[in-house]
Amino acid sequence: MEREHSHPSTLGYLTSEQLLSNTIDFLRFPLIVGVVFIHTDFSNIIIQGARQVDIGQFAVFAQVFFLFSKLVFEVCVPLFFFISGFLFFYGTESFSFLDYFNKLRKRINSLLIPYIFWNLLVLLFFFFAQTFFGELLSGSNKPIVQYSVADWLWSLWDTSHVHGQAAKNLPINSPFWFIRDLMVVVLLSPIIYFVIRKLGIFAVLITGVVWVLNPYFYLPGWSSVSFFFFSAGAYFSLYNKNFVLIFKSFLPWPLICYMLLIVAAFYGFGKGGWSYLYCTNVLLGLISAVAVTGYFIEKGSWCTNHFLVSASFFIFAYHRLPLVFIIKFLFSWVKPQTDVMLLFIYFVCPACVILLGLLFFWVLRRLLPTFTAFICGGRL
Repeated sequence: MEREHSHPSTLGYLTSEQLLSNTIDFLRFPLIVGVVFIHTDFSNIIIQGARQVDIGQFAVFAQVFFLFSKLVFEVCVPLFFFISGFLFFYGTESFSFLDYFNKLRKRINSLLIPYIFWNLLVLLFFFFAQTFFGELLSGSNKPIVQYSVADWLWSLWDTSHVHGQAAKNLPINSPFWFIRDLMVVVLLSPIIYFVIRKLGIFAVLITGVVWVLNPYFYLPGWSSVSFFFFSAGAYFSLYNKNFVLIFKSFLPWPLICYMLLIVAAFYGFGKGGWSYLYCTNVLLGLISAVAVTGYFIEKGSWCTNHFLVSASFFIFAYHRLPLVFIIKFLFSWVKPQTDVMLLFIYFVCPACVILLGLLFFWVLRRLLPTFTAFICGGRL
């Protein structure tokens, strides 16, 4: 981070700017852990055309899954967009065409190249899986050997054009919808800059209203969550506001309200207005996550592990396929039919994927540092 957003008053042994930087870095790894848990979803596990489990029949597991994957960790992706918007405009006094060009050039290395590489890698893995491990696949997707040139291109952006039964508009490496949508808002950043400079907080409120009215609006590259939270982060950056200090000053009220909302959502209150409850939950969760992290970092109770920070993108990029195969392998092996076994798989699968990811990243960084930097967008 290059420029201070507030005067470097000392906060314990940290300046306000150091607290901001350390909080952002610290959050990266737990947010990635949350993303892995979001994707540990057993609701549509299909092996050889047969659905493996109806989680509605397992009340205890269904409640735990809902609590973590559908409530607590839902803040992870919005917070990543928020941080991305903040850092994109960090240190931006003006936004000339040259500034825009330089930022795009950097994002080619940090976003576009990893996006293409990891999607192509997943296509390659699917080819080998369809060839040698077909019994672990659903059998519903078009074989890659039958792909046309258009199919290959659409796989990098929206697989619903390849697989007609696809329920979502995702790239072949499905978590990379985040990078896809982030690249779109980055391309449109001059418009975001202009509107925020002209309208200030009202620009953020407008995109926020759009998000609240339709929080699940997703078109390939266009999502309400990406525009709102990227714009919100941009606002704090462009107006030199240290969001860690601001959010931390609200404690303990955001955390108390967030916990009450979790209880309300968990016990089914407000089902008629679920989208409003969901959006409020995400906003309070975001503020609470930042505030609590900043509080404990300032006290010296928490500190940043630079290896975990560096490995976060690699785990994000690689986790989807190993997670799916470990889930399917365990379902084929143990055939879980109890809450205990489902909970065991639910916690073991993310743990295995994350630990393996840390190991792979450590080995790659030691043996092939240049290649590792290339596929991780320079994040070492």
